[in-house]
Amino acid sequence: MYLVAGIFGGIAALLLFAALIIVVLRLKSQLIFDIYPAKGLFYQLKYVIALVLVRRLRHRVYHTKDELNSPEFLAQIDRPQSLSDNPQSYDVVSFMGANGRGEKLFLTLERRRRGVLKACIYLYLPELGLYCTPKLPDMLHFTTDGTRENDEFKGCGFHVYPESSMREWRIRYEGELRPESASGKCLSVHMNLQFTTQAPFFYHNRDLSSAVIADSVAREAWNDAFYNLLKHVPEMVEKRTHYEQSGRLTGEVQLAGRSFELQLSGFRDHSFGTERCLSNINRYVYVALFLSDGTSLMIGNLSQPSFFLSSLKVGYVCTLEGVYEPITSCNFELYSYGEKGTPPRHKNFIVKTAKTKYFVQIEEQQSSVRYVGADWVAKIYNQFVACTVNGIKGQGITEYLYRNKDGERPEAVNATDPEWFRRVKSFERSLSKCEEDESEVFFF
Repeated sequence: MYLVAGIFGGIAALLLFAALIIVVLRLKSQLIFDIYPAKGLFYQLKYVIALVLVRRLRHRVYHTKDELNSPEFLAQIDRPQSLSDNPQSYDVVSFMGANGRGEKLFLTLERRRRGVLKACIYLYLPELGLYCTPKLPDMLHFTTDGTRENDEFKGCGFHVYPESSMREWRIRYEGELRPESASGKCLSVHMNLQFTTQAPFFYHNRDLSSAVIADSVAREAWNDAFYNLLKHVPEMVEKRTHYEQSGRLTGEVQLAGRSFELQLSGFRDHSFGTERCLSNINRYVYVALFLSDGTSLMIGNLSQPSFFLSSLKVGYVCTLEGVYEPITSCNFELYSYGEKGTPPRHKNFIVKTAKTKYFVQIEEQQSSVRYVGADWVAKIYNQFVACTVNGIKGQGITEYLYRNKDGERPEAVNATDPEWFRRVKSFERSLSKCEEDESEVFFF
């Protein structure tokens, strides 16, 4: 009888302990600026649980996926993607580069349905300053009449295309650039550059450190909404593909009759899928640094509370030999850098990989602002910077995205849009908030 009572008592104690653990995991941490959860009292317990689960999930999904490195798979993803019937389909390529002289280049092209192209170029030349595409801060360009799709990164003077999968991309632009200061006049430009690399690609779904994912998840409250979201993680991952690659950007830029030969340490990324709703993102910061010894650092922090990722650090250090070392921790917290809406001119923070700790110092040289979306739903600051990392000098580019809560696209800018675009823009606002609207099938 005592034995039976002892067994039932042990079971009751175990159930009570399990219930207590569940209650503890559901506790909400203190929020900084009502957004960013601090490390709670039980952060370490949640971190260990999350780390084990993330590692097991990734091992189960990716350890047998040899096709990720097959020539057929690489050729399939490393090219302009067919946009699906999903109104949120997108396909984005971006390139960044810098050298020891301080010359810098930034280019991004985002393809959307019906031939809409979100595009910009920044060219920073120390002796001349910062130049950009004339439409900035607006990024919307139109490459068709709205009845056809554009299946290339092409139009409005741009043409960006792969020459060899995961090895070479060509970047061409013929048009105009203007000084970033609005008072300058537009100058004719002819750009012919090539991105080349022998490095592998960094596939975010597979290669991000499990430690930084566990850190972000462990700060969140593990409530019913959290568990419901977990059920859909595999489906959400399948809807987004993002990979990056370090390499070289070389070629010629002719600006107003002057010729510049660019030799830049470079980086590119490619994203595509059906889940790119900027209105769900609170903020993000992305830092690309290119050091004089050939090392490059790509560091980011994403805040997307609706996905229980209020502060997700991402990134890696890439060696001169093209070896990626994912960051395992970073003290770059969004609430400490530009939370009031203006990026700081100076930044100091520490990044760790499994092998090395890096002390990063950044100083802004010049900056610019651009807006994303048909309603300017997001505001982006790009800073062109000098840096020092563990005593090694370098150059780079940073990107700060904020939700443009109070602003809207000026009517003077709207008036330059084609008529078909103005007709459908009214319901784009509802879609940009990720609301269901079965009456239309387009998303800007």
